[in-house]
Amino acid sequence: MSAAPTVADLLADPLLRTARTLAGHAGLDRPVTDVIAYQGALDAIAGHLVICDARDAAPAYRLDALVRRAQEAGAAALCVTVDDTDRPPLSAVRLADRLRIPVLWVPTDDPFRLALDLTLRVRAPEVARARTVETLVRRLAHHTEGPDLIVAARSVLTADISLVTPDGAAILGDPVPPDTLRPDLAVPQRTARLLAHPVHAAPPAGHRPGGAAPVPAWLLCPVDGVDDSRAETIALGLALLEPFIRSWLAGARTRADHDRAARRRLLTDVVTGRSSVSRETVERAVALGWRLEDWHLGLFVRAGHTPAGDGPDTFVTALVAALARHGLTVQAVAEDDASWDLWASSTRRPATDDPRRLLRDVRRALAELPVRRRLVAGIGRPHQGPGGLADTLTEARNAARLAAAREFRPAVEHTDELGVGQLLAAWQQSDITRAFAETALAPLRDPEHAHLLTTLRVFLESGGSAAATARALGLHRNTVAARLHQVRDRLGIDLDDPSYRLALQMACRALTGT
Repeated sequence: MSAAPTVADLLADPLLRTARTLAGHAGLDRPVTDVIAYQGALDAIAGHLVICDARDAAPAYRLDALVRRAQEAGAAALCVTVDDTDRPPLSAVRLADRLRIPVLWVPTDDPFRLALDLTLRVRAPEVARARTVETLVRRLAHHTEGPDLIVAARSVLTADISLVTPDGAAILGDPVPPDTLRPDLAVPQRTARLLAHPVHAAPPAGHRPGGAAPVPAWLLCPVDGVDDSRAETIALGLALLEPFIRSWLAGARTRADHDRAARRRLLTDVVTGRSSVSRETVERAVALGWRLEDWHLGLFVRAGHTPAGDGPDTFVTALVAALARHGLTVQAVAEDDASWDLWASSTRRPATDDPRRLLRDVRRALAELPVRRRLVAGIGRPHQGPGGLADTLTEARNAARLAAAREFRPAVEHTDELGVGQLLAAWQQSDITRAFAETALAPLRDPEHAHLLTTLRVFLESGGSAAATARALGLHRNTVAARLHQVRDRLGIDLDDPSYRLALQMACRALTGT
């Protein structure tokens, strides 16, 4: 059986969402054991919430008397139901503060209903919960789309419900910090501030009976300041909402799979047809917003790790958004669940200095995505027309193969850099470069300082960005800064000097063979 709610608990309930606490804030922690409507007598009302009409509280001296009598009888609080035109008397405020009895001012057009609902809330919370559940089921049965389901649940439960990924990113509703949520435990969870319910995906092929199904999303609801009874109602509501959301996600995945297959077939037709694509292919491309006659800049991205339960569009949506934040608007076609062809189209040929800027922007975009994805990417040169799209995507795939040889992630290479890379590789393999590397990096080569060598190597491959290094290594930026300070001290060089950085990058590659 749930403990009696306090006055503060009832004020946090949607039933009293219009209430104002005029006075007696010091008594808000009083437990409420029952609810009565004032009818002139105040006998045996210890612990009761007394509901009275505004006419019983006017003029001011009557409310003063009522406050004093309720306090002497041990009432938990006094609730005055009013209409929008009533104004609270100030004298009762001062008296209630002194007597430490809460006085609630509640605008309502149906005081009888309010009294009935509050009585059920206090005497039989399970009955109030059953009513809420029935209303919720009826409302959910009329919707099939996720946004509509969330809105219906929010309306019935009067709670800020959101659907988020295990990483905490919002799918529907407002972003909610995952707090102490344990995404690895696929069970309903409750912390001091948050309720969470897992949304299971359809089990993948090879799933063992009885094993935990993937959890691609969580239903979350903040419950800071909510009493146990209301939290139980919300938790039950989330459990009821989950199969509806799961059904919507399954339908969305089916539609996405169909759309993904259609886009893949269209790109294959374009690449195969090159400059002689059929009119039908052009029309299908136009319908998707592809501008085949423009200049194209190809990008190929592959993930080394795909978390279980991810939908086909879960990651590519984040990837496209990250690229857009760095000024690169792309079309995306998935080859499978872990690799994507992407390209940006423009009516004009990109400027000659674009490749370096593009390489930097793509590196930064990929560095914003989870390191555990272990991303590699390649970038092609700009080419024009349908045949050009095929060429730039082929170059991007070749560049991605070189990026995959790097030992750090994310790794990005541009096809324009491949010639330089091959030249550098030849230098790296020479005896002179090897001897220089062993001498220059000797202070970092013992096992005790291996972490400093790794930090230096990633720092140099990240274009000298401490922030990108921190993201690539999964460390705090201050930790990277401290390590780089140690590197400077041990090597006795200035890492801000481009000449030293180039020499050290060559030395690091010579040692690691990359």
